[in-house]
Amino acid sequence: MRRTFAALAVGLLTALPAGAASAAPTQAPGCDVVTAELTWGFKESFRAYIDGSIANGEWTVADGATYDTPDFGFPAESGRVDPRQPNGSIAFAGSVRFTGHGGILDTTVARPVVVIHPDGTGVLLLDVSGPTMEGDQVSVVEAEFLDIDLTGQNLTPVDGVIRIDAAPTTLTSDGAVAFPNYEAGTAFDPITVVADVGDCDLTGQPIGTDTTGDTDTAGEAGMPWLLPAIGVAAVAVGALVVALIVTRRRRP
Repeated sequence: MRRTFAALAVGLLTALPAGAASAAPTQAPGCDVVTAELTWGFKESFRAYIDGSIANGEWTVADGATYDTPDFGFPAESGRVDPRQPNGSIAFAGSVRFTGHGGILDTTVARPVVVIHPDGTGVLLLDVSGPTMEGDQVSVVEAEFLDIDLTGQNLTPVDGVIRIDAAPTTLTSDGAVAFPNYEAGTAFDPITVVADVGDCDLTGQPIGTDTTGDTDTAGEAGMPWLLPAIGVAAVAVGALVVALIVTRRRRP
C-alpha cells in the first residue's frame, strides 16, 4: 500500500508539464539590417597630406570598400538596431590602405563597426594595422577609434530605412594610440549610414532591456492553468493519504 501511494503521489506531481518552470527564449525585437552602407572620408586633411608632394603617397581600397571622392564606402556585413532607445550595432566590410614616404607610412584601417548607445552617443570600432612614422608596429582589432555624436539624429525607420546623416566624430584616446598621427579629441570626418531594415518588429521588449524583474509575472500570465493543476494534484494526494489511514485502521 505504501508503495502504491508513493507511486501515485510521484506520478501526480511529475505529471505537471516541464514548461511550468521555464519559457522558450525569444529574440529581442528590433530591426535586422538587410543592407547598409557606411560613407566616411576618414580625415580630409590626412588624405590631402597623403596625396600631396610631401608624403607622395596613395590609398587603395579592398575587401568590398569603395572610394568616390571625397568618401570611402563600406558595405554592411550584419547588424541589428532598435531605434526606440536607440541601441544596436552594424558591422561593415572593407579596408583602406594608406601609404606614403616611400613605404615608411603604411597603415591599413578595416572592418568598421558603428555602435549606437541609448544616451545619444556612438562609437566607431576599427581594425588598425601597420607601422607608425616612428617605426612602431601597430595591430589593433576593433579599437574604439572614434566617438560619434548622434545628437539630433532620428533613427526611426522611414520607408524601411534608418539613416545617420553626417554625424560628427572625434578621435578617442584608444584611437590616438592606434593612430598616433593625431591627438585624442581631434575631429575626423563625419559619418553617414544608410541602413535598409525592411519590416521590423518594434512592439516588444527593446534590445538591451533587463527583463529579469518580470520573469515571475510573465510566467504566471503565460501559464494560467498552473495553479489549478497544482490544486488538483494536492487534493488527489490528500485523498490517498485519507484512504491509507482508513485502510490501516481497519486492519485487525
